[in-house]
Amino acid sequence: MALNGLIKKQTIIIDDHKRGSQEVKNWDDPSSDIHIDKTTNFPLDGKRQKVRIRIPINSDRPIKIENGKRQELNEIPKKLYREIRKALKNKQIRNRFIFEIIDVLDNFETALSNEEKAKSILMRIAKHFGLDWPTETIINYAEDVLLAYTLVYQKNPKEEYFAKIDRHKIEIGQYCGYAKQLRKLNR
Repeated sequence: MALNGLIKKQTIIIDDHKRGSQEVKNWDDPSSDIHIDKTTNFPLDGKRQKVRIRIPINSDRPIKIENGKRQELNEIPKKLYREIRKALKNKQIRNRFIFEIIDVLDNFETALSNEEKAKSILMRIAKHFGLDWPTETIINYAEDVLLAYTLVYQKNPKEEYFAKIDRHKIEIGQYCGYAKQLRKLNR
């Protein structure tokens, strides 16, 4: 699948950065700044660096690019630019993915109402990245309230991916670097 390149040794998060504010998520409100955060975990332009790209999906805000030190960059590193362009160049694939995200975000406040709904949402998003059959499920509850739902996918013995949903965000990526540490915390 063309979009798999977007998460190979990387993580994508769909959120609004209003964690812990106890307000209802209004994904249609342009002031909410709903966006896709893409974080790399591999060398770019000849040196190991972490780059984060924030792509707005509910407003006309500009794309933001910053390094691991939160310093804004003027341009996307060449390797990353080629990867994003290649993954999103097919209009049909790109539109299906965006419409799927919009549909999922439309009623996000009920995403964790039950395990079946959380799993369905993650399966819908994961299929766009070529992740079909989860090999493991991690479910986090506190006092009978579903807090997070994670699906783990094994592409081959050396490639393990995850899709996770909680009250604040949807996350999908490959377990490597930082993401490996994240997995240890979720168990």
